[in-house]
Amino acid sequence: MTYSEPLINQIRVFFLSVGMGVPVFLIYTAVQSFFALFGKRNKLQLVSDIVFCCVCTFVSFFFMVFYNSGRVRLHLIAGEAIGFYVFYRVGGKLLLGFCIKTAEKIHKVLSALVYPFVRVARAFLNIFLQFGRTLKGKFGKRVKSEGENVKKEKETVKKFDLISKIYLKNRNKSV
Repeated sequence: MTYSEPLINQIRVFFLSVGMGVPVFLIYTAVQSFFALFGKRNKLQLVSDIVFCCVCTFVSFFFMVFYNSGRVRLHLIAGEAIGFYVFYRVGGKLLLGFCIKTAEKIHKVLSALVYPFVRVARAFLNIFLQFGRTLKGKFGKRVKSEGENVKKEKETVKKFDLISKIYLKNRNKSV
């Protein structure tokens, strides 16, 4: 029975986790580029960060299952963070910038291609909204008058007060 891994295995797995930081950064670049296709919005940034965290957790979990017998160790997480940071500082800024700029240009091209369809769809939507407003204007008075009739009927219904005084003597009785 062994209580800990030999030191050489721990160092080997640490360096593997540093190397694992590079694919994690590439996943980060891919997720950021994908969400840059939809434009620049704070909500999209939040969604992209959530997606990245989920995917990165999944990848890190399977890395630790395969190479460290399923044990989560702080030095492995630190190794991935070091690999991520080093790759970001060495060439990742350029790669990330290039991918995001490319995604923004693709977004502009797709927006220009889709714009005529969006304009026609808005025109149809405005026609239906205008039609709905005219129907509401014509039939709105009838609905109000029917509503008033229902209100008057409710007022004429006798209300029963279940909690009240109960008189012991019957006033209508002769005796």
